[in-house]
Amino acid sequence: MLKRPWYTESFFVSLTSVEQDLQANLVSINLNQAQVIKLQNATAFSKTECSSGKVTTLKCLECGSRPQYHTRIVGGNISKPGQFPWQVSLRFNSEHLCGGSIITSRWVLTAAHCVYGFAFPSMWAVLVGLTEQPVHGAQSLAVEQIVYHARYRPNKLDYDIALMKLATPLAFNGFVEPICLPNYGEEFEEGTVCWISGWGATEDEGETSVVLRSARVPLISTKTCNQPDVYQGFISSWMICAGYLEGGTDSCQGDSGGPLAYEDSSVWKLVGATSWGNGCALRNKPGVYTRITQALSWIRQQMEVSNMFQDQTLQRFGLWRT
Repeated sequence: MLKRPWYTESFFVSLTSVEQDLQANLVSINLNQAQVIKLQNATAFSKTECSSGKVTTLKCLECGSRPQYHTRIVGGNISKPGQFPWQVSLRFNSEHLCGGSIITSRWVLTAAHCVYGFAFPSMWAVLVGLTEQPVHGAQSLAVEQIVYHARYRPNKLDYDIALMKLATPLAFNGFVEPICLPNYGEEFEEGTVCWISGWGATEDEGETSVVLRSARVPLISTKTCNQPDVYQGFISSWMICAGYLEGGTDSCQGDSGGPLAYEDSSVWKLVGATSWGNGCALRNKPGVYTRITQALSWIRQQMEVSNMFQDQTLQRFGLWRT
């Protein structure tokens, strides 16, 4: 829901791509008659009154921009300040453990395997706006809440997604910015060039990088990634592959949870979160990432539950959110 009387961008998506639980929230707007009608049966409405079968979605958060950028990643390049302003370093007991992506002023998205068994908020810190480690003076934020997908199991590799809620909201300044989530039903074609970034090792089993590195990697189709000489059918609908089958450029240890990002008309979208792979930059073993389009409903639900709980707590003590 929009909390202010404006939005930053609009998109058209097919009604069939909108998940069933969200269709109950659709409205029909008649500008000529100044009417807003809540739709009880969106599918029936599409057939009888909406010949295009499309709905408009509004982007309420300004995201995916790099206002301060002027012109563990194997084979990657050193990143410049502001180049990936959504990139964070997740530190457990003061040591860099994983990467993550800022998606709102209070939420960071990462991989479940980063926090599984270590979901103790007080032990974590989120560092933002930095490109080198260790660095003094970087903005460090405490973690209020950690949640990972209930169906995640370490031996299954699926549903590898988690969220961290920050104890205090971020102040966006060009060097710290959120990345956009993709639209419901959005497809990213094979060969689409994305970027990976992180402080991970520059070789398999190597030390983590002191500087933030980045690299361009093309998306690989699930069909190709499931071939016998690649990942032998292990790639599920919750996963997306990216990299080069000949090897040479890949994410590595320490990059986990970090972004697989795509620039769409100067707007950056989060396509994936670094999940797993067989070694680093090996032939026929590209990187595997959690497919964010599959996780959109889960992400929304976790945020709503957290906000609902917070509102109930505030009301219990006679306080109200402003």
